[in-house]
Amino acid sequence: MVQRVHPPRDGGFVLPLSITGALVLLLSSLSLQTLVLHTRRVQASERTRLRADDRLASAAHRVAAAFQGRFACLQAVPLAAWRVGALPTSCPGDLDPRPLQRLSIDGQVVQLAAWEPQQGGGALRLQQAVGGLTRRYWLGASGVKELG
Repeated sequence: MVQRVHPPRDGGFVLPLSITGALVLLLSSLSLQTLVLHTRRVQASERTRLRADDRLASAAHRVAAAFQGRFACLQAVPLAAWRVGALPTSCPGDLDPRPLQRLSIDGQVVQLAAWEPQQGGGALRLQQAVGGLTRRYWLGASGVKELG
């Protein structure tokens, strides 16, 4: 009779080893997939935030341009005093400040939340109607600067 090298109780180590290896590969691939999905979500969120920042900066530039044109008479007047019919006498009689208070940028509404004229310029606060993101800007002789 031929003797076995391994007793029967030690047999069958290949199947558990292959199952363990397959489970390790499965878990590592799931971890990689989760990481990729999370990275995509973070990147999409960052793109959304950057677009919102860009809309607010565009609105600040539009307000600065308006202060150089038809709405120049409002540059020295705080936002709280911008009422139709009660504008300074330097403003045209038919001037309506409401379009400057509610701008449409890239299909989104940006509201002029505050305008405080100061020596050499003024502080501007803009807010997105959807999402409520707010930024402050300084409008001066050197242009538009974001304050935060």
